[in-house]
Amino acid sequence: KSGRWLFAGMLALCLMNSGVSVLFSYVGRDFWSALSSKEAEQFNAMLIKFSGALVVGAPVSVLFRFQREKLAIEWREWMTDRTLQLYSSNRVYYALERGSEIDNPDQRIAEDVRSFTAFSLTFFITLVTSVIDLVSFSVILYSIQPQLFGAIIAYSAFGTICTTSLGKRLIGLNFLRLQTEADFRYSLVRVRDNAESIAFYGGEDIESEEISNRLTKVVENKKDLIKSQRNLEYFTTAYQYLIQVLPV
Repeated sequence: KSGRWLFAGMLALCLMNSGVSVLFSYVGRDFWSALSSKEAEQFNAMLIKFSGALVVGAPVSVLFRFQREKLAIEWREWMTDRTLQLYSSNRVYYALERGSEIDNPDQRIAEDVRSFTAFSLTFFITLVTSVIDLVSFSVILYSIQPQLFGAIIAYSAFGTICTTSLGKRLIGLNFLRLQTEADFRYSLVRVRDNAESIAFYGGEDIESEEISNRLTKVVENKKDLIKSQRNLEYFTTAYQYLIQVLPV
């Protein structure tokens, strides 16, 4: 029940935060217009309005981020408890250990739940905020210059398609990164937990070789990851600079 109230509060603050963005777009436009025209009386009036918008807008933005993080914590706590209940019931932990369907269940519970809740919430908020901002600023832009509005829509669609195409390989690489990191971390934990047996049987060389092999997989995955990120950033960096000359 508390999670529902947190979610409702976050949505309300999300709408208010988007309203603050629209408000600052209007206030900022009039502020710089007054500054460019060198009209002291209008500039002082806009300075007062800008200060008032800052007093109202800053707390809304801060509370919005706070509410989002608080909801993420509550969601993670609930999902982790639920996952642990399923993991410990009907000897699921034993079945997973005997099988090979899921690797590193401890890492899945600790890290994947955290990543899932944080990413899912961020994605949802970004989607809602983007839709609100799209509608709000589209009305503003269309009222200023309809042709420029059409050009920006086409430019955004082009950027989205290209970014999705170039960055889709990162999905598999990031999944593999979690897997290889978990395997490497587990090999180190195994040495710590079985230190007496390893020392007694002289298994240091075997364990070191296994750890080294898993470290190699981590490094190779990281190299592939940064190469894919580099290729994507070639496009995204040029795309960001090109927007500056789009109005021309």
